[in-house]
Parts: sequence; C-alpha cells; structure tokens
Amino acid sequence: MIIDGHAHLGGEYKDLPSILSTLDRSGADKVILCPCDSPRDRSMWIPHMLSRMGGKDLNYSVNRMIRLGTRSEKVQQHIDRQNEEVFKISSISGGRILQFFWANPLREGIIEVLREKYGSWKFRGIKLHQSCHPFRIQSAHFHRIADFASSNKFPVFIHLYSKKEILDFIEVSRSYETIFITGHLIGLELFIRNRKQVGDNICFDISCPPLVPVHRIELALKTFGPRKIVMGSDTPFGRDNLHEIISRVRSLGLPVRETGMILGNNMKEILGI
Repeated sequence: MIIDGHAHLGGEYKDLPSILSTLDRSGADKVILCPCDSPRDRSMWIPHMLSRMGGKDLNYSVNRMIRLGTRSEKVQQHIDRQNEEVFKISSISGGRILQFFWANPLREGIIEVLREKYGSWKFRGIKLHQSCHPFRIQSAHFHRIADFASSNKFPVFIHLYSKKEILDFIEVSRSYETIFITGHLIGLELFIRNRKQVGDNICFDISCPPLVPVHRIELALKTFGPRKIVMGSDTPFGRDNLHEIISRVRSLGLPVRETGMILGNNMKEILGI
C-alpha cells in the first residue's frame, strides 16, 4: 500500500477530483490530509537548490519565515475552516483521504474542541506546528494534546521549531503512549546525537522533496532503520511532490519489503488500517 503520509488541502490536492487524480497518477492508495495555512489553488514552486545551499540548518531558517508569515488571526481562521473542509472531503472519498486535525495547543478549550470533533469526525490523527502556533514542548499546552492523543490511540504529526524544542521533545516524548511523526527531518542530527534517548514511539517524515535532500533520508535510514521512516509529499509546498518522493524512495536501492514500508506500510501500521 502506498500512502502519502503528509499533505495539505491545496495545489494538486485542492479538491476531491484533483486529489484522486493525483493519487491515481502516482499509483498511491491514500493520503493523510490536513489544512493549509492559507488558500493555495496552485502548488508553490520551491527551488531544489535551497536544500543544497541551506544544509542541515535550512529548516530552522524556513521555520522563522513561517512564524513571521502566520501571525495573523486570518491564518488561524483559515485553518479552522479547512479542518472542516478536509472532513467533508474525506467523508466522500471512499476511504482514500484520511484526516489529521490541525490543532492549536494555545487555543482556549482546545481539548474540548478535539473531543467534540473526534466524536463526530473520527479524524485519524493530530497535526501540531510550532512555527504557526508558538507553543513550547515543556508546557501544559503540549502535554494536554499528547495526553489526549495517547488516550485515543492515534498519532501526532509534529513540526518542531528550534534546537531547544527538539531536545525538549526528545526528553519528554517517550513518556507518552502515542506515535509521534516528526516532520521534514528537522533536527535530524540532534536526534542522531541523542539516539539513546529517542523513544521507540518516534518516526520521521521525509517530506518535502525540494527541502529534504536524499543524503539526509539516507542518514535517517542508516541510523534509525526503515521501520521509522514515513513517506510524505507536503503538497502543495513544491510541485509534483508525490511523484517525486515516491521515485526518490524507490531509487534508494532498498529491498522491496523495506521500500514498501517507507512508501506506506509503516503508516498503515501506525493507523491500524
């Protein structure tokens, strides 16, 4: 099974027909979908040269730009609206679109919101983004979300912001009974340096292709093994991302079984589908 493990509503995934067409064109079975931070009818062009120029610290620079660009209340209102849009689309997709609810841990009453929406929407996981919502790992805001996910046995996709937050995350994440999927190999070198403290409940997303070079994927594989790697496209941040990331995984020269794990079987196991 091939599952796009991380994508947003927009660009090549802007509506149900375009999502199904993109999945079919790439030979994918399902997609994990969450909102976008703003309306995006077209996929964003991101030059691949950025990953070569920025090195391992590129994503920290990107994080600072994201934080500056997502401060307005309009961004949060858009995310809230798109959470509902993702639910509506997923409910008529025949099981091909699986919803991750993008939660703001700083929102007052967020746990009550999650309980209500999970009761009616039955989303399959939660997305957290520290660049868009500046919560701290060492805070009650994060702990409440992690406890909620643990009690309901669904995964959390988390986009981490800084080196300090990554180190705090490594320290506390293993105490929760939920799977955390860390986005975009941000802070990979810190996870490697502290690998003895990295819990078995941590997996690594390898999106998005323009910002994550092959050698970093190979480094994650060498250190943590194929069982801990999850393929995602991060559509619409980049063009033709799904096709490109699938091709990239297949070009790694891994055994068929390990390639299948990364392309979707790991996510299938995480979700219990």
